[in-house]
Amino acid sequence: MTVAAVLLLRHAWRLQGRSIPLLGAAWALLVLGLIAAGAGHGAWGVSVACLSLMLCAFACLAVAGWNAPRDKARPSQRRAHILPDAGEPSYIGRRLLTFLITVPLALVASLALALAARVWLSASGAGEANANVVTLFLTPLLWSILIVLLMLAKRRRTQWLMLGAPLLVGGLSILWGTML
Repeated sequence: MTVAAVLLLRHAWRLQGRSIPLLGAAWALLVLGLIAAGAGHGAWGVSVACLSLMLCAFACLAVAGWNAPRDKARPSQRRAHILPDAGEPSYIGRRLLTFLITVPLALVASLALALAARVWLSASGAGEANANVVTLFLTPLLWSILIVLLMLAKRRRTQWLMLGAPLLVGGLSILWGTML
């Protein structure tokens, strides 16, 4: 089911206009496939379903890359503007804070949510192995999502709220789990 979802997504992205119903159906099929794999075989089923969908996505990208026409244009020669021009402030403090927010602090927040999911799964009787695998699966997934959301935030206050919410939810859930 997850492989069919990837193929449907690839077909929808290849169309001229964006087909919201087709994209929605593809994502829904992917989620249903992962839920079915989890319900049928636990964390092992989710792992196998994820592996098959990643292999299918890799194959789709490899075929698209192989068949893509070569670009005739020369690469741009302009500067990337990574460093400030002479005389402009470097804002190194802001840049360092952005790094600290999006890398180590986002990791801590995603780990708190993943551990909260582990506590919840252990309390619901899902089994130690399944709870551990879900934690290992969720941590990088949540971290990636959180990094993207943090980088898209326009204000520092929004970034701090995005970090605080998962830390609060995860921390309270972990505390609740230790009291069981």
